[in-house]
This record gives sequence, structure tokens and C-alpha cells, in this order.
Amino acid sequence: MNSVRVEKGRFVIDGKETFLFGGELHYFRVRREEWEQRLEMIAQAGCNLVSTYVPWVWHEREEGDIDLAGRTRREKDLKAFLELVREKGLYCFVRPGPYVMAEIRFEGIPSWLVERYPEVVAKRADGTDHPTRVVSYRHPLFLEKVRRWYREVNRVIAPMQHTRGGPVILYQLCNEVGMLHWVSNTSDFNEVTLAAFERYLKEKYGTVHALNKKHGTDADSFSHWIESFRKGAGDDSLSLHYEWRRFWRRYFREYIDQLKCFAEEDGIEVPFVVNVHGFKDYSIYSRGVDYPIGLSQLCEAASIEKAVLAGDFYPGHVGYDNFHDLVLASVYTQAVSRKEQPLFSAEFQSGRLADRPRLYPQDLDLITRTCIAHGMKALNYYMFTAGENYEDIGIFGRRHEWQAPVDSKGRPRPQYETARHLGRMLKTVGNRLVRAQKVVHTHVGFNPDDYLTDVVEPRFRPRMDELSFKREHFAFDGILRLLSAANISFDAVDLLKPFSAEEIPTLWVFSTSYMDPDLQERLARYVQEGGKLVLYPEIPTHDLEGNPCRILADRLELGKWEVIPGNDVVDVLGMESIAVKQRLRFERYEGEPIALCTRQNRRETAAYHKKAGSGEVLVLGIAIGQDFDYQLDVIRAVAERVGIRPHLSADTPHLSAIERRNGSESFLFVHNYTEWEQETNLYEGGRPLFDGEKIVLPPRSGAMYLRNFPIAEDLVIEYATVEMTHWESAEGRASLTVKPVGRSGVLKVRMGDGWRANIGGSPEKGLLRIGPIDAPVTLTFWRET
Repeated sequence: MNSVRVEKGRFVIDGKETFLFGGELHYFRVRREEWEQRLEMIAQAGCNLVSTYVPWVWHEREEGDIDLAGRTRREKDLKAFLELVREKGLYCFVRPGPYVMAEIRFEGIPSWLVERYPEVVAKRADGTDHPTRVVSYRHPLFLEKVRRWYREVNRVIAPMQHTRGGPVILYQLCNEVGMLHWVSNTSDFNEVTLAAFERYLKEKYGTVHALNKKHGTDADSFSHWIESFRKGAGDDSLSLHYEWRRFWRRYFREYIDQLKCFAEEDGIEVPFVVNVHGFKDYSIYSRGVDYPIGLSQLCEAASIEKAVLAGDFYPGHVGYDNFHDLVLASVYTQAVSRKEQPLFSAEFQSGRLADRPRLYPQDLDLITRTCIAHGMKALNYYMFTAGENYEDIGIFGRRHEWQAPVDSKGRPRPQYETARHLGRMLKTVGNRLVRAQKVVHTHVGFNPDDYLTDVVEPRFRPRMDELSFKREHFAFDGILRLLSAANISFDAVDLLKPFSAEEIPTLWVFSTSYMDPDLQERLARYVQEGGKLVLYPEIPTHDLEGNPCRILADRLELGKWEVIPGNDVVDVLGMESIAVKQRLRFERYEGEPIALCTRQNRRETAAYHKKAGSGEVLVLGIAIGQDFDYQLDVIRAVAERVGIRPHLSADTPHLSAIERRNGSESFLFVHNYTEWEQETNLYEGGRPLFDGEKIVLPPRSGAMYLRNFPIAEDLVIEYATVEMTHWESAEGRASLTVKPVGRSGVLKVRMGDGWRANIGGSPEKGLLRIGPIDAPVTLTFWRET
């Protein structure tokens, strides 16, 4: 019986662990007679998955007249498209909304819905329509219309699930939930939403007296409190901000859960997907510094059973300065997700809406390699094929090119060949790669509460702006950037979930002067029970709402200090004149100094290391990033002080080296994010790899090197500095195709008795070295009897 499961961090299809490698093809933007050619292009690129939205606005132009069979336009025959996907041997990921965005008018919601039923539109606090005219997600009338749409579209989708012999293996619930509120900095004050907020408060506090006590208000009823809140009453206490934003996490989860119930009632049984927005454009650049805001909004939705949280990754130009955006987006998404969920990107950049800024094949190559190196086990390129907006559904006109690997005429663009090479590799080794886990040296904390800034009222702006500045410059582009660039590999820990010293020996936690009391308590316990905590760049003295709270400082006896803002210079572990953006000045502390600042012949401590209980705490009271390359030496020295050492290194400081391993089987990812060629030795624990052979990586390129990789009985790739794009084996025979990255590479094979090869001569002591290989070549091995 066909099956689709999510378990042990992998997609398991018909009992086989599967790396999903897919591309977005919008059937509603491609002529029906051209569907087959586009699907063949996707399959030839090594993909096993095709994804598409199913836009409600296009299929139900007039209320009650739903066309999913091609009655009004041939391209609307959804079943025909899904049948063709099955015929081509591809899986399908369907995304039927209700919202789809996708540069479609009204974000994919039928225009008649908001025009005929204006009461469903979200409202500002003053009662006017929300600036984006997003609907109030849980409005009963909206859900009634969605229920009817789901019932109709699922009549087509449900029989086409893989579990029933069709191609559909994944089903997305809505799209980028909460994004429109974030980008407009506007919540929804629709009366239905406020009623839900009132129910939430009653459940949480029980009495209005308890609610008033919490927030310093004097309402005589819950409804009075809600009305006062809507009007902006109450002081500037951040308790109101956090109350409202935490409610929205619950609200988003309940909305998504409702959609899931609708789908299950209609017979949908494959895993569900919740996609997360957050990469943001800054002029001609894109960054992931705000991606965690989307994770914070949807972190409760991650707990929905059978739902997979999937990120939308749009970094733009991928280079040395911003590759850590992808690292952090990957590990943060994994941290928030349930343990059994694989790391998946539902929208994985292979193009961009506009033709400027320009993307290049190297961008597609590096985003893919980076995220796979850091644990990704499924991805869906967006967009993979271009198209055309029919019936005036496009916001930006008729054309929808998106710099896609396949253009609107069905012709490959340069990045298509890049995708095809990656697809061939993953088709060859993907089922083994999904079992390999990233080798990590430490863990970093991800606190979703640090990103409860999706919507901020003006009265709360000063504190939230300070938090946003510090989390970006001192954490994201600060310590976490340095760890990434120094090849100190890490996973992330969701600090809202339980964690222990046994599971997490070392932990880096960003802090301002404000931290939730429960988290302070758990961090103190973590250290006292044997954990090693690196706390930076401040020590909390208040809770999130501004009330005095020194649980962590008092439990670990962290001394007395003050924050010295602004640029400064300190000495760190014998390294002089280290530029920092802020520091602490300790008047009293116990421990070994780590960072010192000299002022008027007086040495002031800015960071120190001490034992506490059964563990250790390193108070790293300096704000530092990679403004200068010498700061990489600083972070390595600080990490070593708590026993953290990267196991991989190179002669050049600008290469990234990450390993995924399954037992002795190793996948070594080496990336050159710079604009110049890199020639270097690689080292593991200080010992040269590949028998001392140097590797050469072209500008902005990467490689996946195999080590200890069995290809047949008694036939093992000891190491390869070429990439394998095809491999097959039968009893007594094996063949593989390899391709060099850069100038050339070598292959070393461990061969049992009787094995021979068509290239390279006879093995010496059971080892055969083949190379230099400077062009794609197919190697054949056979066993003589």
C-alpha cells in the first residue's frame, strides 16, 4: 500500500527515505498543451517533485461558479494536470490556499468575497479596513466560504493523493499566514478577532481582577478591558504588547488547525505544510535577518500534528557576506519544528520576481549547497518554470518570468544546468544523504520571544527598536555570524522548549537586559546541572515587561556591572585592540577575565569565565561581529575556552566546511563564497585530508565530497574530490559517473579481492587512486571470479 510519512526527520514514501527535490510549476500560467514539456524539463533536472498553487480567485471568478474541470478554460482542469504529473513519475505538492499570494490579484482570494462581504475584512483599531484588505482569518463567514472552496477542490485532490495511487504527497494550508500583518505593521481589530481575544483572556486569567492586576488596568469587565485596549488605553507597559502578540500566535495556530480539519474531513491524509515568510528586500539586496519574525508568529503552528513547518528562503545574491542568513534560517526552522520533521523549504529561491537584481547560476548553486549542508532534506525551487498570467489575474501584468530556470517559452536559462547537476547528484546519493546528520560543535539559542515584533504600536516602539537593533547587530550579524564564518558548526535550540545539559553540552544565548523569568530560571538550572553557557552581550536584570528580575544573575552570582554603549576597544585572551560595539564594565565578579579594557591606566573587565554549580558560564560582555577578519580568531579563542573546537579547517580563512555523517559514511560540503578562486588543503583535527591533495574551488562555488561511501560489496570510495552524478551497481559490477569541481579532482577507491577498474590500473594494497580527473568520466568496476 502506498504511504507518505514524516518520521525521524525524513520524508518516508512507500517505506523509502526520500530526499525531495522539486520545482514550482503553475499549471494556470502555462498553456495546457505545454504542460507535458515543462514537466519533462523538471524531471530531466533530476527533480522528483513538482509544486503548484491552486488559486481560488481563478477557479471561482463568480461566487458559486467553480471551474476545476476546464469548462471555461482548458488550463483549469486540475485533475488533468495531476494525472499528467503522475504519468511523468513525479510527486506533487499542492497549495490550494485560501491565500496563495504568488503575485496574483487579491493574494488569491476572490474579489467577490471582500466586495460582497466586507465584514470579513480585517480592521484597524479605528474600525477602518486593514491597509492590505487581508481578511479576518477566523471570521465565520470567511471560513464558511473557505469550507465550500476546500470541499470542491479536495474532490479533485483527495483521489489524486499518493496513498490512493496519485502523485500528491503534500498539502499546504493557506500561505505565509501573518505576513500581511507584519509587512503593514497592522494587526486585525475585527470584532470577531477581538471576541477571540476576550475568550483567550478569560481562559488565561479567569477573572477581570487578575487581568487588571497583570496589566495595571482598572476595567470592570473583560469586554470593557477589550474596548479600552482597542482604543489604546493603558500605560506604556510592554505587558500589553506581549499579551497581544502571544494571542496572535494562538490565533494563527487555531486558524491553520481549522483548515487542516476541513481538509481531513474531505479525505486529505498526506502530511500538511505550513510555510514561513520573512526574508526581506533592502533595495537591491535581500536579507534573512527578519525571517525569525515569521517563525515567531507561527511557532505554535509547528505543534500541529502531521504538519511540517517549511521556510521560504529568498536570500538574493549569495556570497561571503550573507551566507550565514541561510545557516541561521535553516537551524532556527529546525529548532522550532517538531523533532520528527525534516528541514524543508517550500519556496527555495531559484529566481526572483523582477529581472533586477539579477540572479546567477552561482546563486542557485550556493543556496542549495549551503542549506543541504546544514541539514535540509527537502526543497522546492520557486519559481522553476516561468509563465503567463491569464484572465488578468497578475498584479504585475501578463508576464511572469521570475528569472526562472525554464523561461515562459519552455527554454532553459543558464541556471537550469546548475539545477540539473545538483539534481543528478541528489538522485544518485539522496537516499543516503537523508540519513546523514550534520556534525555540530555547539548549540545556539533561538528565543522566539526576541522576535515578537511583527506588529509594534508607536508607544512600544523605543524598546522594540532597541531589541531589534541588538538582535540583528549583536547576535544575527554578530556572534552567530562569527561562529558560522569560523566553521564552528551549530544547531539551534528553541528556548521556549525544554533543554538540558545532557543533550546540549554548550549553549550560546543572546540577551539584552530583559529576559523572561522562566527562561532565566531554566538557564540557571542548565548551568548548575553541568551545562556550559556563553551569555552575550548583556545580563538580564528585568523581565520582558520591564519589571526587575535578576534570577539568572543572582542564581549564578554574576556580580555587579554596567553597560557601556558605543564603539570601544578591548583585549581578549591575549589578543590586543579588538574593536567592539558595546561592552560591560564589571565592578564586581568572580572568575577568570576574558576581555579587558584599559582606561586611564585602569584595567576594566568586560567578559569573564567562571564555574557555577556543576557547569560553567562565560559572560561575554562584548558586542562583536565580523567587521574585521581578526575577529574570527577572537571567536575561536572564546569558543575554545568552553571546550569548543571546529574539526575541519583550511589554509584559507574564507572557506566554509561542513560535514554530514551517517556512521563512517561522510558527506563533506566545502563552499567558496568569495569572488576569487581558492586553492587549499583541508584538515580534519589538524591532519591533512585527501592524502594532502589540494582542492581548488572557483569563485562562488561549492563541492560535496564523499568519504567512506560503499558502492558495492567490498568496494568503497575512500574519498572523492570529484562529485558523483550517477551510480548503479549489480552483483559483481558497479559503474559511476563523476565530474570535477574546478580544475580537477581525484578518486580513491578501497577494493576487495578480485575487483578491477576500467581506469587507473591495478590497486596497490587494496587501494586504487584515479586522477587527476579533469572532465566528466564514467568509471566501471567488475569483480573477477
